[in-house]
Amino acid sequence: MPLYTFVLNYYGGTYVRQIRASSPSVAPKVWAKKLKPKDIVGLGPKSHRQLIKDMTDPQDQDNGPTKVSGMKNTWCCTTILRNTLVLIHFVQTSE
Repeated sequence: MPLYTFVLNYYGGTYVRQIRASSPSVAPKVWAKKLKPKDIVGLGPKSHRQLIKDMTDPQDQDNGPTKVSGMKNTWCCTTILRNTLVLIHFVQTSE
């Protein structure tokens, strides 16, 4: 399975994590489920559940993943949690 590197910008912090997933469309869901809310400022259990929900079926939502123009194997997702923009970039990463 491909390796993806996620970069999350939220509440003034930047958080990086790597996960394996079968495809770019599945990767955000896997990533969101593996996040630990206590490690991310401003992300409590309720916000974490909402993030998972927003990433569960991103093909049916406006929040992504969207290929980043001019880049290879790079996508972006966004959502809103606690009236704050959540910006997520991820890259299919070579080992």
